[in-house]
Formats: sequence, C-alpha cells, structure tokens
Amino acid sequence: MAHTLLFAISLFAVLASVVLATNTNTSCFPGDATVQMYNGDLKLMRDLEVGDKVAVSKNVFSDVYAFGHKDADVISEFIQVHTASDMIELSEGHFIPVDAKGKLVYKRAKDLQVGETLWGSSQITELSKVEKLGLYNPFTLSGNIMVNNVEASSHSEWFLDSLFDAIGATEYLPYAYQAVLAPLRAIYNIVGKEIYGKGYAAVNSCVNVAEFGMKHGGSIALAVGIAGVATAMLATKA
Repeated sequence: MAHTLLFAISLFAVLASVVLATNTNTSCFPGDATVQMYNGDLKLMRDLEVGDKVAVSKNVFSDVYAFGHKDADVISEFIQVHTASDMIELSEGHFIPVDAKGKLVYKRAKDLQVGETLWGSSQITELSKVEKLGLYNPFTLSGNIMVNNVEASSHSEWFLDSLFDAIGATEYLPYAYQAVLAPLRAIYNIVGKEIYGKGYAAVNSCVNVAEFGMKHGGSIALAVGIAGVATAMLATKA
C-alpha cells in the first residue's frame, strides 16, 4: 500500500512539472498511422498503450512511457510527406530528422522541402496537406519513433520554440524537450514498466493526462520533477 501511494505521489509530481510546461500545441500523428512492435507486428497509432515496445529506428526498439496527445475524435490537418519508398503524415509542428550531408538535423514538418532526404529513408518527392481523424503523440524512452516505417521525433513544437528559433537553434529543440521529460523517464526506469503502467493508468483514470497537459501552460516546475524522482526512489525501498 505504501509502495503504491509513494509511486502515485511521485508520478503526479512529475506529471505536474510537465503539465506546467505545456502549451496548447496539437502536433501529432493521425490515428491510422502504423508502428512496428517488438514482435514484428504492426499496430495502429490509436491502439498504442503505455509500456508498448515499438521500433524507433531500424532494428532498434524503445518503450512508450507517456502520451502528449491521445484524442480519437478530433479531425486535424497533417502534412503528408512522400518519398520514393515511404509516406508519413504528421502535424506541421512535429519534428522529423533529415539527412543534411550525412548529419542528422531535425526540422519541423512544415519546413520540409521536396528534394531533401529523410533520415534513414530517401528523398522527398511530394508534400501535401490532408485531414485525418485522431491526434496521437506517444513519447518513447529514446525520444524518437518509427511511423509508417519512417523515423520521426517523439517531440513537437512546445514552450521553448520561440527562444530556440530566435537564437538559430531550432534543430536542437527535440534534444531540449527530451531533457525536460527526463524526470518522467527516470520514474519509469526506477519503478519498472509494470508498476509505472498501473500508476499511469490510475492517474489517467482521474485526469486525462494528455488532455490536461495540452490545455495548461506556464513554466516548468523542475523542483517538483526532481522531488518526484526522489520519491520514486524511496518507493522502491518501501
């Protein structure tokens, strides 16, 4: 009982720190996008759950530990990116890596250009806009995810974008957001997938974590996040 209570407190603390940092961005993938599971099966984005182990690059897999958005009913506009071999649809503010003369560089989908090469894929042949059902943004421990067999970032436009854009550091935003969410990943790693999954489900049953985070803004409560990690460490010893 004490173990469960301590975990709930720690998870809530870190979720609070993330929520305080969240603005109203809606950058995601549509519900009919596919991801490859560890066992080789394909799974629709709308069916993903916390704890699923998914492909994040060629033959590399990582666990889903949270969702930035998980809305089955909304219809949104996505940028459809075609290459000679693949196709991916993502919101205009979502980050995706391109191959810049052998260097991995993150760009927003809206900034992609025909002729550029997607990282691990081939040259972009066509860009268009489509409306699709569902908004889903799964966060993986590694910070990236393979969607429709194309590597993309787990991250999208958020509260640091204007600052990084102003100093010409846009390509580093996914790394910054990966660092912001480190406390939540720390809890996942400390308590393990099973306990974390139960705690996340319990919190989500009371407050829709993805929706709550999307609708609230403010500054990051890093102290709260650190306190959450410390509490999680105590929970493992309880």
